[in-house]
Amino acid sequence: MKKFLINGLAALAMTSTAAMAIAPAAHAVFTAATVSDAGVLRRGQDHYFEISVEANPLQRVRVKCFTFHELDGVEVFVGGKSVEPAVNYGFEEFTLTFTEPVPTDEIIRIVMKNSTVRGTVNAGIDVPYRVFGTYPSLGAEVPLGTAVVRIPGGGSR
Repeated sequence: MKKFLINGLAALAMTSTAAMAIAPAAHAVFTAATVSDAGVLRRGQDHYFEISVEANPLQRVRVKCFTFHELDGVEVFVGGKSVEPAVNYGFEEFTLTFTEPVPTDEIIRIVMKNSTVRGTVNAGIDVPYRVFGTYPSLGAEVPLGTAVVRIPGGGSR
C-alpha cells in the first residue's frame, strides 16, 4: 500500500510538471493612469485635477460629476503645455479625446473653468469627479480613480 501511494504521488508530480511546461504562461501586464492631484484655483472658482499617465498611452478621458455641476469650459494641459482635445459635454459629464494618445510619464491637468455646484460656489464642500480612461491598446474604458476637490471655506463650527 505504501509503495502504491508513493508511485501515485510520483506520477501525479510528473504529470503536473509536464502540464505546466506545455501550458503557455499568461502575462497580462497593464498599468492604468491614476488621478494624482486635485484642488482649486482662483479662490475656488476653478476646479482642477491631474492624471499621471503610467505605462500605457491614454487616448480619451471621461469625467463624471454627481453634484449638479456646471462649468463654463475646460482647459487641458499635457506636460505643462496647453492642448485642445475634442470635448464632448453630456449630462453631468464631459469627454476629452486627444488627437494623439498621451504618452507614458506625462501629466494631464484638467481645469474646469467657473465650476459651480447647484449654480453657486458652495464653500466647504467636497466635489467628487469620477475619472475614466480609454486606451488604444485595450479599446475599452477603465476607471482611473476619483478626484475629490474640496472647496475652501465653511470651516468647522
